Amino acid sequence: MITKLVVNENDKNKHLENPGGIAVLKKAGGEGKGLPFFAFLDAKGELIVNSRRDGDGNIGHPFQPEEVAWFLKMLQKAAPKLSATDAGTIEEWLKNQKR
Repeated sequence: MITKLVVNENDKNKHLENPGGIAVLKKAGGEGKGLPFFAFLDAKGELIVNSRRDGDGNIGHPFQPEEVAWFLKMLQKAAPKLSATDAGTIEEWLKNQKR
């Protein structure tokens, strides 16, 4: 299941934020690391992997080759049954996206 959390909005858009969203962001290791932030959790809500490359900086939306590579590693950890074909489709899309 994919869940989108809205956090850290400006005063005008505070009403868009998810109640408890900051707590979830913090638990996933993303508080203060910049947005967008991605995290894959298991069925119990425990962190599998997040978009902080090897515990370093947040990749945000993956555009650069090293960011795309980390996102693909995230997918391998979180979805080990993802087919090579599907992973390749995702990789190709990320590499060819326009800014």
